[in-house]
Amino acid sequence: MLMTRLGAPPAAWNGKQEDGDSELVHAESEGEYDDDDDDDNDDDDGDDERQSRASSSDSSQNPASLRRLLRETLLILDPSGNIVRDTPLPTHRDLAYHLTTYITAHHPFHPFIHLPTFSPHNTPRPLLLAILSLGALPTNKELASRLHVASKMMVNARIDTDGFTSRSAPLWVTQTVLLNTAFAAWSGDPRGLEFACSVKSFLANLASGVRYELLRRTPKPPITNSASEDDEWIKLEAMRRTYFAVYVFFGGLTAFFNFPPTIPNSEPGVVTLPCEEEVWNGTTPLPPAPAVTFRVGMEYVLKGQHMRCSSFAKRILATGMFIECWAARSGGLLFAARTDQLEGVLSSFMRVIHADIVGCLNRASEATWKLARMRVVGLDLSTVEEVLRYHDVGEIVHAVRGCAARMARTAETLVVAAEVAMDVLFGAANNDDATTGGIEDVVAGWECALYLMMWVRRVERDMSIIAGDQGLYYRAPDERELDVLQRLRVVQEHELHNSILDIDSGAAAPLGGPPGGDDRLSVFIGWWWARYGARGVGGGWGIRSVLREVIGVYAEIVRGELVG
Repeated sequence: MLMTRLGAPPAAWNGKQEDGDSELVHAESEGEYDDDDDDDNDDDDGDDERQSRASSSDSSQNPASLRRLLRETLLILDPSGNIVRDTPLPTHRDLAYHLTTYITAHHPFHPFIHLPTFSPHNTPRPLLLAILSLGALPTNKELASRLHVASKMMVNARIDTDGFTSRSAPLWVTQTVLLNTAFAAWSGDPRGLEFACSVKSFLANLASGVRYELLRRTPKPPITNSASEDDEWIKLEAMRRTYFAVYVFFGGLTAFFNFPPTIPNSEPGVVTLPCEEEVWNGTTPLPPAPAVTFRVGMEYVLKGQHMRCSSFAKRILATGMFIECWAARSGGLLFAARTDQLEGVLSSFMRVIHADIVGCLNRASEATWKLARMRVVGLDLSTVEEVLRYHDVGEIVHAVRGCAARMARTAETLVVAAEVAMDVLFGAANNDDATTGGIEDVVAGWECALYLMMWVRRVERDMSIIAGDQGLYYRAPDERELDVLQRLRVVQEHELHNSILDIDSGAAAPLGGPPGGDDRLSVFIGWWWARYGARGVGGGWGIRSVLREVIGVYAEIVRGELVG
């Protein structure tokens, strides 16, 4: 696990765990927060063992600790000291834990920080607050919200200065606005999404300024095997990664809420794709892959050809492929003309992803591919996505029921149910490290759960009508449909057996435990995603609770419809 000594002097951090750092990986507890003004004695009320470990760890560190830096930042925002009095400052250990959480759970999806040279004390304060807010999100949402607001206040003060333009903006401003916008968009609060929508154009202008600087300056490869030894190359690569991180974030808004793409595929054009993560992190002696532009990469993808590129570049191209499918779906008659082409392209792109399916970035690429596949051959869920913008569970469920009424038993819907939806849902249970999943995992899992629930509900409804001698216009399941139902039934029986063991041990399960053998499979699918698909994925994003409630309410409605 990547660690950092937050109190160390602002020297290059090598991203490795040092002696004495093991104490920093423990999760925080509410008892570790205090309002003591003495920064050098954070744990006066703690036990003796914790005091001895803290003193031994802090004895060799810079007195200007990150905790003191955070305190000074809050005093800059409010010289009266009201914020400091109302905000219990986290301890040095907790700040280390929050920073480590960001590096492990969020940095892989916004990999614009150069870890070998990263130093918290050299990081601009608004960006550092944004980083800590995302790191605190899974365990301390109140602190995360306060840090998020403080970061917005500080970066807004920089934006409001005379002479500020998107072209002249420092790179850290774009990075800070991106992290703050992501925090708000996936918070589960409709006000947060409204804020994200209000700054989309501004963030796009900042990204355009970064793109202009990239095209104006001549790219230069790293001089040695370690990228950290070439400052100019690091700066250009950080700009490149920041620009594409904004592009991928906007693609996520399109996938989740059906917003039109803010950055179309025509804009990245000749911008070079990011290098391999091993080269960026300075951990490989291998030479970097040949520089490939976004346009060339998309040409490879559309032709179904394999090319060597980094995991982050694959995620970028997967986002580009999704936007192509979204545009085709929105094109009316043009969609029918491109369906066969896009389906073939998606199949070949999936082989490219599976050629190196390691790491959470490639998992995110695979999830994006499956969303694109659903757009091409599956049921249109755009009405559900648009209602999801308002985070109203009742309205979302109403939109889901409208889509369910349009679900048809065709060869295309069967392909999505059998090959895409089941793979996403049942792959979630095999993910041992679910906390490192990205927002794409949440989107793909939720939509696939809804899709599979609606498809199985339609099959079960037709079967019940046939059993009641009213099946003149309904057909029985064919062999392929029965195979899907049988696979679901096996999983249901397995979970029912495991739940008996959980009940014996006193463990509680969501939605009242797995539905029994007498319940319909469509209800079981909702329970499955609530237990596996929504657990810890997405770095603590609040939107998961909204989606989980929607699944639960819709599952109960389906149960009542089928019983009635």
